Amino acid sequence: MAPITLSAETTSQVFPFSILIEGDGRIAFVGPALAKVAGIETLIGKSIFDAVTIRKPMRLDRTQALRDVLGARVVLEVPDRNGSGTLKLYGMACSAEWHGRGHVLIVLTPGVNARQFVECHGLKISDFGPADGSADLLPLLAMQEDMLQDGKRQAAKLRAARDVAEHLANHDVLTELPNRRALMERLSSLLRQSPLAVMHVDLDKFKEINDTFGHAAGDAALQHAARAIRLAVGPQALCARMGGDEFVVVLEGEQTPVQLSACAQRIIAEVSRPFVFQAESLIVQASVGLAIPRPGDALSADDILHHADLALYEVKRTGRSTTALCTPDLLAAHSEFQRISADIRRALTEREFVAHFQPQVDARTGGLLGFEALARWQHPERGTLTPVHFLHVTHRAGLIQQVDAEIRRHVLDTLRHWDAAGFRVPKISLNVTTSDLLDPVFRQVLLWDLDSRGLDSSRVVLEIVESVLYDESPTEIAKACQDLADAGFVLALDDFGTGYASILSLVKLPIAIVKIDRAFACGVARSKSQHALTQSMVGMATSLGLTVLAEGVDHADDVAALLDMGCGSFQGYYFAHPMDAETALAWVIEREYPQESLRRRP
Repeated sequence: MAPITLSAETTSQVFPFSILIEGDGRIAFVGPALAKVAGIETLIGKSIFDAVTIRKPMRLDRTQALRDVLGARVVLEVPDRNGSGTLKLYGMACSAEWHGRGHVLIVLTPGVNARQFVECHGLKISDFGPADGSADLLPLLAMQEDMLQDGKRQAAKLRAARDVAEHLANHDVLTELPNRRALMERLSSLLRQSPLAVMHVDLDKFKEINDTFGHAAGDAALQHAARAIRLAVGPQALCARMGGDEFVVVLEGEQTPVQLSACAQRIIAEVSRPFVFQAESLIVQASVGLAIPRPGDALSADDILHHADLALYEVKRTGRSTTALCTPDLLAAHSEFQRISADIRRALTEREFVAHFQPQVDARTGGLLGFEALARWQHPERGTLTPVHFLHVTHRAGLIQQVDAEIRRHVLDTLRHWDAAGFRVPKISLNVTTSDLLDPVFRQVLLWDLDSRGLDSSRVVLEIVESVLYDESPTEIAKACQDLADAGFVLALDDFGTGYASILSLVKLPIAIVKIDRAFACGVARSKSQHALTQSMVGMATSLGLTVLAEGVDHADDVAALLDMGCGSFQGYYFAHPMDAETALAWVIEREYPQESLRRRP
């Protein structure tokens, strides 16, 4: 290949990234663009082998000078004048005449690195040679860079959205505390690592605030409780909202019952501090169940939370705004509860719940007023059980309405059977719970049960315990009582004197019968104070036009004393024990009450 003849001007314009090398290997000329990025002082006059790094051809022999690179592809790395490393260029070597002498010309281009040269050293398109394809790449590279940056921005947005979604998935929006999902994951991990203790916090009076001041006030109460709990336990504890008005606190490390109880008391104290909502000073309180896993228990996260929940239930059962610790005795009691509740469910399917009947009589005439239906469980192994063996479990397990419905079915079937046999019992008394009164369909179901058996509602006395009058829903209770009275049912107030009913309650509610509790009736003839109290209750009820019935009467002298007070209706062992349906009917026949009071009138 014949050498090309070059001038400095031509070389600068056509080959701005070129290097001109003399025969002895020294650099005689550097193109202006290359001089900008590498610095002319670092190249001119120096040996090509010292000034740059030749990557291709590899293993170039200095003794061969540059003859071996003529016509070959060359890759060089030149020093960056900014001192930040080297710059890679690509090109080709050829023979050239410069001022009448032979030289080697290495024509270079940044290639795909053109954007780096532009951004880092301020080169412009005019700095590239007319035949340098690198310049043509610049718009494409710029577009590529824009796309890359846009991709990065989109990726950043996606990461941010993912982080937000992850935060929302693991945190309660209202309180910013970890939610149940996050708690379970963290608690499961902690149980495998170190000792810990768990506190289950439930807010007291929260429903009252929600119902009185609205849901916004309820939200404010939850936020207040979350802040109070975090303040009480410190930043190292794990606090989470389980949902509703329930929170869980996990403390890492060994905790004694005394230490844990002290921490729970701090929570109760902080939560109980008043908080302000719309210029109103409100107070919410807390109950706390405690659980400390014992070494070797091998409990899961669900297990330890269940233990804390059992302790919390114990607090709710015995009193609020305090603490209780889950103990082996409490676990054993719960196991017994589970066993009995499962047995009750089985008994409901087998129809083992029946009614026994205790007569209510008029001691002045000897006439039968009716029967009170009392629940009994005909257990296949334990015999006939009274409510003391199962009533507390039915309430706690939420089965009381099912058991009551089964008892009612048996009572009404028995009443229909007696009617069909020609014996018309005047009235039958059924116990009614708060759950029944708050059930919107209870009245309709009861009326349907009567209609389907051809029975009249006026023959049914519904006994309401005195404590029902002070339930958390007094307005609903009062309306339900009035609706039942309007439907023809007779309402009786049971256990009168043992609760908190007031004279005003007796006036406002459609009560027709007051039942003096056995605590006052039994032994009234032998106690002056008991006699005085009972006489005042009988006098108050009769002055209001109510029928008074004394229950739990076991002795003749008590009957006589109550008769003298003006109470003529009785129920108790003195007259008869509770009996099954067949025995009760036999008792009626044997007593030979006046037939006109028993036989069905045509």
